[in-house]
Amino acid sequence: MPDCKKKEFAERIEKLFQAGGMMEVEYVYLHGKRIAMLRKAQMRQKGMDFYYNYFEDDCWENAGFGKGVWSGKIGWSSFHIAVVAAYVLEELYLDNVSVALVDGEPVTSWGYVGWINYLFNEKYHIKNYDPWRLFEEYHYLEDECEEYVDWLDFGMERCGFIGTCEVYAVKEGTREAIEYFEGREKGKIEKFALDYMKRAVEALKQYEKDSSYDRDTQLKDLMDTIYLFYAQDNYNDLMSSADTKYKEIMTCLFNSDAPAFVIKAISEMYDKEFWDLWEQMKGTAKRRFSAIYGNDDYYVLPVSTEKFFKQLPDDMIPYWEENGEHVLSEELWDWFSSLKERFDIIVNTDFLVEKPLEYILELMQEADEEYYRIYTFSDFFEETMENLKDKRFLALWKLYEEMLRDPELKKAGDVIFVPDGPEHEKEGLHYWGEQPKRRLMCSWSITSSDKRNNIARVTFRRYMALVANKVLRERVFGF
Repeated sequence: MPDCKKKEFAERIEKLFQAGGMMEVEYVYLHGKRIAMLRKAQMRQKGMDFYYNYFEDDCWENAGFGKGVWSGKIGWSSFHIAVVAAYVLEELYLDNVSVALVDGEPVTSWGYVGWINYLFNEKYHIKNYDPWRLFEEYHYLEDECEEYVDWLDFGMERCGFIGTCEVYAVKEGTREAIEYFEGREKGKIEKFALDYMKRAVEALKQYEKDSSYDRDTQLKDLMDTIYLFYAQDNYNDLMSSADTKYKEIMTCLFNSDAPAFVIKAISEMYDKEFWDLWEQMKGTAKRRFSAIYGNDDYYVLPVSTEKFFKQLPDDMIPYWEENGEHVLSEELWDWFSSLKERFDIIVNTDFLVEKPLEYILELMQEADEEYYRIYTFSDFFEETMENLKDKRFLALWKLYEEMLRDPELKKAGDVIFVPDGPEHEKEGLHYWGEQPKRRLMCSWSITSSDKRNNIARVTFRRYMALVANKVLRERVFGF
């Protein structure tokens, strides 16, 4: 990556990870308690390092950014999406032929580029729009990853019709490629190119039939002719001076714009290894009409964060801004209004919290133990510590206490835990070492979304996001 792009890239990586829900889990050790809190993932002196995704509400192995994007196991949901999007952004910034891989499998979804375009107001196309360039560069991966690298699907997803035909031809054969793509719906340009690929095969057969050379000389003659074709800038001058026996081959090369397909047909005809022949052409045989595969006027349409991560606007509270992209529902605003009414009652009541820090820590611990992973945001906790004498902040925590003790919410939150009683002793998860206060029914990563998102957990997560978002809190509570 050019040095002039590195600063911008690092800034965009940070914005991407934050927009994708990545957060750092921080711990405080106070008054004998160990409390976990959240902070939006940040670029620090040595880069970024995190393992929790707010949208997915789950942890995976650490991921982040150092000399480049890095990660361990990333799961299959929002954590996965955000990390892969970072790899795709890195791919877009690299000048060389490159592709983001997940477990050795090329990333093909245009959604990643669409989301990147949305975040940064860009007009990127998917990197290396011509799938042949990537197959040419990385085909060796088949030897290591044969069981899950599907280059045909990769080509289809990457688009570029001619390049996809070439990938298929090299893998399966020219006849198979023609038969396969003839049966698929095509546009005018694609049909034109495929017709000339077919004609190229026939032209080569005719050359073989008419030539008086032995087969080795024929092969050398053809390869020299094709090399000259691509080395010559002026096609018209080349055609006017070309021997008649080569003109149909050159016409097919020009109009099919598929050099790898033609070389593959030659390798089949003379029983030679394709990659040995292609090595003679590599760097010389280039498409003449590459603009039809992607240019400044043709880019991946933007995809919003909500759509890409399948998030409701009401679950985007940490990212809400005045007049921003996330439009909260009327139902949520009504809930905010009810919170404000209750807050006004509390703040205008004489109440005493003798040990506010211990009181707040106990509420945070209770939320985590009784409802599982209900995190406070570090920024709000720190702000509270700076304003412990401000009755308004304590009123927010008193309101939180009321919700935590609400019997209806308590009942709703119980669905993820093993019920009390000796008859349930063998149910749910068992832990090494000290047992938690309440045991989960099953591993969090496979707990169904309706149980994860029970009304209690949703309520508490949204409330803590509300009070941590200073702009929204000002709008709702007035400070």
